[in-house]
Amino acid sequence: MSRTSNAGVSDPATGSWLAQMMLSEEYCDLCFSCDGEIFKVHKVVVCPQSSVIRDAVSTDFLESEIGVLDMDAYTPELVQRFRQFLYTKVYDATDIEDGVALPADDATADIGSSAANSAMSTSRESSKKSSLNREAMAQDPIYRTILDHASMMEIGDYYDVPELVKFARAQISDALAGASADAPWVAGLPYIAEDALDIISDDDLERTFATAVSENIGTIIAMRTLKVSPLVTSFCLEVLKKCSTTNRVLSEELLSKTKALDELCMKHKVALDEIQQLSPRREY
Repeated sequence: MSRTSNAGVSDPATGSWLAQMMLSEEYCDLCFSCDGEIFKVHKVVVCPQSSVIRDAVSTDFLESEIGVLDMDAYTPELVQRFRQFLYTKVYDATDIEDGVALPADDATADIGSSAANSAMSTSRESSKKSSLNREAMAQDPIYRTILDHASMMEIGDYYDVPELVKFARAQISDALAGASADAPWVAGLPYIAEDALDIISDDDLERTFATAVSENIGTIIAMRTLKVSPLVTSFCLEVLKKCSTTNRVLSEELLSKTKALDELCMKHKVALDEIQQLSPRREY
């Protein structure tokens, strides 16, 4: 039995008249159906933003006749956020960030096969360690947050809502940019990138992940999480290792020379002060 849902709406823009329309559900003339839940919407609001929805309800498709758009390919939570964005231009991510971690086996069903494949090209101990790291990553709130934002990008792309794609991509960029360099999940960035790009193929998002990985390349190489990633060939990995080593050496050399320069400047300042103290003062 279908049920109307407004559960979980904690709208940052509830003061707007469009948000009030969404919450009241008055005069709705279209429904999003997902897993037995019904999300009522107004065609005048959603159709101008989505060419896919507009075409579905403006032609001889079944959706046009019954006024219901089937969204069972997604989760109710995702559809709820999708509807919320269409009305408010934002979506509530607090339930993403505060959600209960999924069991590793459910969150990453392909972990076993991935580890088995990696074992063919790496030592048994190395692949076992990588598999365990990936299972731990599936429990991390940042991992789940980024993948949920990637899912919002995907639903926005599917229904042709460019503003949603852009907004969700920005949420991922903010999550990556605001992370501490020593955050536990940083070493798992290749796993996050791989899974997010499996959800949505997006050049800008790919560049965002590439930047995040490059900024933490030393940590990632040390933890060997790139070694079993299909995103990187063995040749590229060797190049990255060399670049990381060179970068570390240059950074240490720069730090050493900067320290020596600071010490020299300090000695110069002390000497200058002594000269000024020894110089006879002229009286006029």
